[in-house]
Amino acid sequence: MRQPPSSSRTPPSTTPLSTTFPPSLPLSWLRPVLSVIAALTIFLLSYGAVYNLGRPRNPHPDPLLAARLIPLELLLGLLAGWLAYRAFGRREAQAPRPDTQERMVLRLALRRGGRFTRPELAESSPLTEAQATEVLERMLGAGRLHRDGEGYRLHERA
Repeated sequence: MRQPPSSSRTPPSTTPLSTTFPPSLPLSWLRPVLSVIAALTIFLLSYGAVYNLGRPRNPHPDPLLAARLIPLELLLGLLAGWLAYRAFGRREAQAPRPDTQERMVLRLALRRGGRFTRPELAESSPLTEAQATEVLERMLGAGRLHRDGEGYRLHERA
């Protein structure tokens, strides 16, 4: 006979997020690397397309045409790399969304059993000190958090 699942829940984990999530690393190298990868990919694809005259498994490829059009193929690759670089730059330049920051705080609070301190937030999230202060003040003002001595706790909803 099958037993019903137990209704007891395991207590929330008290391990800091930094042990379960990699710490915030500077990703300044990622933007140019991905742009170079995009540029090389488009260059090779365009070279292959010209070499095969745009037909897969072409029995009569034209290597001379592909060699003569290398400047055009390089230009297409550079254009793709530049577009990729700009696309990643726009995302980097955007201010973090407030709802994302609040979810980080709520996730930390839930993992800590509803209570946490500002140093714990700074240690286990990618938020800067100024961002952490701003989001905590915003959540305090909205009534989602309450001061609990030196720390904060989630608002108990009835």
